Parts: sequence; C-alpha cells; structure tokens
Amino acid sequence: MSTDAIVMLREGHKEIRRLIHSYRAERDAGVIEPFLRALTVYTYIEREGMYPRVGILVPETEADILGFAEEHHIADVLAAELYDMRPDAVAFDAKARLLMDIVERHMDAEDHRWFPRVRAAVGRKELQEIGAWMMTLAERAPQHPRRPSSRMAWDTVAA
Repeated sequence: MSTDAIVMLREGHKEIRRLIHSYRAERDAGVIEPFLRALTVYTYIEREGMYPRVGILVPETEADILGFAEEHHIADVLAAELYDMRPDAVAFDAKARLLMDIVERHMDAEDHRWFPRVRAAVGRKELQEIGAWMMTLAERAPQHPRRPSSRMAWDTVAA
C-alpha cells in the first residue's frame, strides 16, 4: 500500500463511493454502519493529518481547508444523528441520502480541485511522510461517529 497521502485519500474516496452506490442501489440499511465507520476514520485522518500539514506547507490553501473542515463538521453532525437512528425511523433514508450527497460533493472538490493543487505544491517525500502519519492516525481513529462540539478550534482564534 502506498503511503502517499493523496493516494491514500483517493483510495478512501473509492471505498466510500462504493458504499454510497451500494446503499443507493438497494436502500439496504446494513450498508450504513460500514459507511459511517469508513467516513469516521477518513474524516479523522484528513482533519488530524492532512489538513494541518498541508496548511503549513501550502498556506494559500487555508481557505479550502477551512471550507473542508466546515463540511466535515456538517457531515459529523449528520453522521452522529444517523448513527443514533433506527433504520425504520421516518427520516433515516432522507438523512442518509443527504449525508451521502454532502460527502460526494466534498470528495469531488478534493479530487478535482484540491488534490491537484496540493500535489503540484508538495513534494513526494512530504506526501509520503503525511501518509505515514495518517496510517498511524487510522489505527487510533474513532470507529463510529460522535457528536462534534459546537465550536471548532479555529472559531476561538481572533482574526
């Protein structure tokens, strides 16, 4: 397995997209648990590994990173709510589809806009170091969604 951070994240995208497609095709609530687990690990390693390091190496991507972090926050809220719902709840399917739409939009933005910018600006060695750190993070990542705090760390920083 490659330790290139972008390759790793694209592989995560493939798995998440596979689970989304499976749910949409069959509306099988059994897909939701592995989807939420994959999404939780993915957002954790991205938020704790990729974003902070790229923010330092490529400061001009800060606006993208802040936008992506807000998308993560919204996805975390929906994922935690979905995790706590019974599959026969009235809003279960609607919440699952909305979360999946948000996640797909996020992945598309990364795949088509952000990853190419990062790859052009960050060297191979650095991407491998970030990927190695992300692998370590994945081992200790939460396995199910948790309700995020209402304030993000950067909300407390004065402009």
